[in-house]
Amino acid sequence: MAAYAPPAIMSTSDGAEPHPPASAENSRATSSTPNFSNLPLHTEMRIVAERAYKQYEARGDLDALEASIQCLRLAMGATEDDHPEKVAIINNLGVALNTRFKCVGERQDLEEVISLEQLANALTPHDSPDRPSRLSNLAASIFSRFQREGRAEDLEEAIRLWTHAVELIPDGHVHKPRLLNNLGSSHGTRFEQLGNLADLESAIALHARAVELTPDGHPHKPSRLNNSGNSHQTRFEQLGKLEDLESAIALHARAVDLTPAGHPEKPSRLSNSGNSHQIRFEQLGELEDLESAIALHARAVDLTPDGHPDKPSLFNSLGSSHQTRFRQLGKLEDLESAIALHARAVELTPNGHPDKPSRLSNSGNSHQIRFEQLGKLEDLESAISLHAHAVDLTPDGHPDKPSRLNNSGSSLKTRFERLGLIEDLESTIKLFTRAAELTPDDHPSKPGWLNNLASSLARRYERTRDLKDLETAIAHQSRAVDLTPDSHREKPSRLNNLGTKLQMKFEQLGSLDDLGHAIMHLTNAVSLAPEGHPNKPGWLHNLSNSLQVRFNEAGNVPDLEEAFRCSTCSVDLLPKNHAARAPMLRLLGGLFVTRLRSPFAQADDATRAIEVFLEAMQHPNSHPLERFQACRQYTVLLSEFPDLFTTPPRITLLDAYKYALGLIPQCIWMGNNVRGRYTSKELPVIGAVVNDGVTAAISAGEYGLALEWLETGRAVVWSQVLQLRTPLDDLRQLHPQLGDDLYHVSQVLQHAATSPYSSLPSSTESRKTQPSLEDQAQSSHTYALEYEKLITQIRELDGFEDFLLPKTLSQLTDACVSGPVVVINVHESRSDALILHGAGNVVHVPLPDLSLFRATDVQNELWDLLRAKRFLNRSRCEMPHRDEHGEDRGGRVTAMDPPDMMRKILADLWNWMVKPIVDVVCTLVPPSTTLPHITWCPTGPLAFLPLHAAGIYPKHESTNTHSQTIMDVAVSSYTPTLEALLKPRTKVTAGDTEYPKALVVSQPATPNCDPIPNTRTEAENIISLIGQSTHLDDTGGTVQAVLEGMAMHDWVHLACHGVQNRADPMNSAFALHDGRLTLSMLMSHHLPNADLAVLSACQTATGDEKLSEEAVHLAAGMLNAGYKSVIGTMWSISDYIAPEVMRVFYTVMAEQVEAGGELQPAYALHEAMKALRSKPGGMNDFMRWVPFVHFGL
Repeated sequence: MAAYAPPAIMSTSDGAEPHPPASAENSRATSSTPNFSNLPLHTEMRIVAERAYKQYEARGDLDALEASIQCLRLAMGATEDDHPEKVAIINNLGVALNTRFKCVGERQDLEEVISLEQLANALTPHDSPDRPSRLSNLAASIFSRFQREGRAEDLEEAIRLWTHAVELIPDGHVHKPRLLNNLGSSHGTRFEQLGNLADLESAIALHARAVELTPDGHPHKPSRLNNSGNSHQTRFEQLGKLEDLESAIALHARAVDLTPAGHPEKPSRLSNSGNSHQIRFEQLGELEDLESAIALHARAVDLTPDGHPDKPSLFNSLGSSHQTRFRQLGKLEDLESAIALHARAVELTPNGHPDKPSRLSNSGNSHQIRFEQLGKLEDLESAISLHAHAVDLTPDGHPDKPSRLNNSGSSLKTRFERLGLIEDLESTIKLFTRAAELTPDDHPSKPGWLNNLASSLARRYERTRDLKDLETAIAHQSRAVDLTPDSHREKPSRLNNLGTKLQMKFEQLGSLDDLGHAIMHLTNAVSLAPEGHPNKPGWLHNLSNSLQVRFNEAGNVPDLEEAFRCSTCSVDLLPKNHAARAPMLRLLGGLFVTRLRSPFAQADDATRAIEVFLEAMQHPNSHPLERFQACRQYTVLLSEFPDLFTTPPRITLLDAYKYALGLIPQCIWMGNNVRGRYTSKELPVIGAVVNDGVTAAISAGEYGLALEWLETGRAVVWSQVLQLRTPLDDLRQLHPQLGDDLYHVSQVLQHAATSPYSSLPSSTESRKTQPSLEDQAQSSHTYALEYEKLITQIRELDGFEDFLLPKTLSQLTDACVSGPVVVINVHESRSDALILHGAGNVVHVPLPDLSLFRATDVQNELWDLLRAKRFLNRSRCEMPHRDEHGEDRGGRVTAMDPPDMMRKILADLWNWMVKPIVDVVCTLVPPSTTLPHITWCPTGPLAFLPLHAAGIYPKHESTNTHSQTIMDVAVSSYTPTLEALLKPRTKVTAGDTEYPKALVVSQPATPNCDPIPNTRTEAENIISLIGQSTHLDDTGGTVQAVLEGMAMHDWVHLACHGVQNRADPMNSAFALHDGRLTLSMLMSHHLPNADLAVLSACQTATGDEKLSEEAVHLAAGMLNAGYKSVIGTMWSISDYIAPEVMRVFYTVMAEQVEAGGELQPAYALHEAMKALRSKPGGMNDFMRWVPFVHFGL
């Protein structure tokens, strides 16, 4: 977000303004009470107009101004062109219309003013003493049009006219200072547009000359001092010389002092003085300056009556000062004041006013800041809307258009970081691109726009891995660096950004030249950073990291030595309680490990590394994710080099894992607030640590602990990918103030932990000076203490005793009420199953025949088979082919699979894991006439495999060879987590006529999708079996109708196309007649009766081979939306088979309802599969019956 500096307010009585109407323009003297009966009509009307105008000036009465305009129009119409008073009347009408334009902002008033002044100039002889003032008035009006519409030719014409006026008027003339002042203002404006320092120097010289020629006591002396202060302030902002800022403050203060109380310009000069104090605060950090700025702005607001045209501008400036104080002190009341003041400024600014867009933009900025603090999406949506409106109201060619495009892009980029919607990032890139294209190369803002564009392209590269994006990002970043002078304060930052992007390119292509250039730019960034710069530790950190990478590639010892020097220096520069200390310690520890693994190892490397990692993982002010990563490094080192420590580690391996897994809930919910979701690169980190920790716990015989850790890892990753309600959402619902306070504190800690060392800066650059490292560290420590205090308070509340704590085994025991739950862990060192049964007992089953390699290999075999036979696709809506006898629910041809391959896969699953587990389960479950119910919770590469169908299947069913399959000995279900099984079971009373209420949705011909005609037959079969049914068929199956129906029914049956979005699972959807019903829509609706969901669609339980741990599919999402049981499919299903399966399934379910007791959808699906398998050839027709699966209870 662009930092907003409130504009300097030019004095309305002298800065680039026309003369007020006055009788001095007339050749005729008038008495104070003229006898109108003796005067011509034009003179009478002129006198009345003057009186009305003076009444407006005294009281701000717009009716009086309107009367003045009407009288002057009558006077003008009554005056012949050659009459000596004609020009004066034209001039005065132009002034009155110009005044109305400034109040109301109507474009036609300004156009009429310009036309009148052009006429007045045409009627004024070249040698007339009035010609300079009339040229000046015309210049002022054209200048106003430039300010409104941004046309460069208007600015050039205004400068030409004022220059001519100055040349025509002799030194010593009473109006010379006024014309010098106006010409100076126009040069200052041209500098702001084009960035040519010569214009700024001219402005300073012209304003200084205007002040010099204006005697003390002159009524316009304060306004000229004010404008001179503005030009010095602008030069400070460009060159950074404090003497310019001090001059600006002194000139503004003198202007305020010389302006008498009650003067109409007193508020604007107070406001400008406040601006200069605020800027000095931003440079030197003296809170006294900020307090002075707020006091000056507040006084300016208080002195300005309601209805005054300057009131919105003053509200705007005061809001910006409160926003700055919020950033400094973090008090939410300042941010609330800023939002209210900016909103008031927008409200009071009429549509069509030239300042409306800037005030909309500032209001958008304040809403975006509040979103960053409290995480409420409505604030972000407001920011996006306000910025978009500001862009729409800013005409093409306007000098502020690029800035507003940039701010609009920034707000969309923030939403992308929160929600991950790629279309937001696409829009961001377009807006940043347009901002850069509209800005000339010599404009001072051009490098910043290019920097922002480069950062967004790099983010898209991280998402899509399209090398073209990274190449373009590097080109724009290089251009930004080239356009930035070495003396510019942003030069080190832009060099750092270029270096990190080149390192990204090296990581993609492996060219050492790219890495070498990255190191060169990072080195230059460090060398240009002044001592004490708060970002210097971060730039040293990035340089050290690049040097370490090059050492790993090329083995040059000087690189390792320099990496140590930079890393040590970055840690030493950072105060011990600074929030960014953990990541910097992690890099230093990693360097010790790198040297330990090299031929240059030193005796104490392992010990020094473990101590550094320990400090990082226990650092109270650092972000939990950084501490978690330090834990991982600690455990890896301890496992790899258990005997190389000169002193025993203070924390054992198992305790380190316990510490790491205890951090996971905080890692997730805090990260979710800032970035919405972890990237796929970060997700496996959590899964890998959980996998390692579980293996260590099993090896130590801690089976209960291992099960708790497995649940912690899976529950968190699952929650993150599917965007579950976080504990914070529940807290905010019941205790909103505590929820907001916790979010705000965590956001401050998150920002502090990432900003000093982030390789990608915030999307827009600010000229504000950052707090010192010591101030940052003290702030982090204060907020860390506040965070712990809030957590303690929350855990004392009813229902929040376990807030942000992992689930314990005692809390998970009810998951196995309906039968054993089997969790399988596969690690490179060993594989094991843990069976939770009975009253929470955990039984360990080693799986010696199952290895990580074998599990991955069988997963790949299945995926290859499904791809080869076209049973997988992202969306059934994209499946155009169908066959009369083999059409699947996505229009895909279900060609027969090679039975031998599927038979081998199912046999391997049986032999390596399922049979050993089932053998143990049979000893745990009492004998019964009913098959035992096993719920599988596989992890890693096993998550997608059809364990429910594992077995030995004879090649020819007619032979005497007997099958050995799990379906013969158990009923299977799946669950993504144990917690998903803790919902209350559904029990019905025999003969209950009120249950169930079923919603049946069939979509035989969804627009833009392949037809699936048998969905209607399927629906009719279900309705015949379930009495209380509502059928939404074809055009009746709209998104709204289905949502409303789901809220009122116990069961939902969706016979339609399913669309799985693996990149953004919350946008996975069911294709309905008028659009897509997404998981995000479902999860935002209250579904009080949700019980059973049957997803008779393709691939509703298909995982992602790259993110197998996360269970990113529609079936799991429906569990999360509140349904207790879900029927889904692992791959495409036949449109002809589905009705048959559902007929048997619902027949059994109806029998269960009639009999009463606990419903068991898993057994009903089991019966449906048995029916399919019993058909001739059905046993080996794996692709037809295997995909149907049950999730949940």
